[in-house]
Amino acid sequence: MAKHRVRSGFLTWFGRGLLACGLILGAYAGWNYWGSDVFYAQAQDDLAKQYSAPAASTTTDQPKAKAFVDPAAATHLADIFGRIYVPKLGDGYSRLVAEGVRWHPVLNEIGIGHYPNTQLPGEVGNFAVAAHRGGFGGAFKNIHRLIAGDHVYVETNDGWYSYVYRQTKIVKPKDVDVIAPVPRELAGAEVGGRYLTLTSCNPIFVNTTRIIVWFELESTGTLKQGPPRALRPIG
Repeated sequence: MAKHRVRSGFLTWFGRGLLACGLILGAYAGWNYWGSDVFYAQAQDDLAKQYSAPAASTTTDQPKAKAFVDPAAATHLADIFGRIYVPKLGDGYSRLVAEGVRWHPVLNEIGIGHYPNTQLPGEVGNFAVAAHRGGFGGAFKNIHRLIAGDHVYVETNDGWYSYVYRQTKIVKPKDVDVIAPVPRELAGAEVGGRYLTLTSCNPIFVNTTRIIVWFELESTGTLKQGPPRALRPIG
């Protein structure tokens, strides 16, 4: 009888220990997948504010901004050559875009990565980029909400580029032609078009498929002209 009580007590405490470990591991996983997003998103937002194109106005009491690399010269991994604004993803949403799509040091720390060998902003062809949908700030977490009429704005040392929404599609990871100069499966895509492609894993926190959101160049502007009207303060 005593042995039974000892064994029962041991199993009870062992079970409690396993439950506690499970809760700790669950909390850790939850932090990695959800809680850390807030931390990384804020860090990426703060980093984006530290950079400026040459013509951006600053006051003497502001810290000196870091300079973008000229897009054509951004040939090394993590060269930061611009900033992407997506008003639909939140007021003031902006992330830096850097060369390469490796998790470290581009997608995890900087936010958005440019697929090597795809075109640069404004060029004929396809300016294709990637970012996390879940984890490490989830820069593209809500790109599924982008719809007709939405815009993406790109700022580089060469000027401003305004792209307008065209189409969203879920594809298999092997369907790499979605970032081709004439994107496969984009309705109406043609030679000579100027496209922007946002890519990320789908569903959120999983990578079984890819979500692809296409835009087409609508207009360009010089740095001297300032940002597009949609990004200017009201008043």
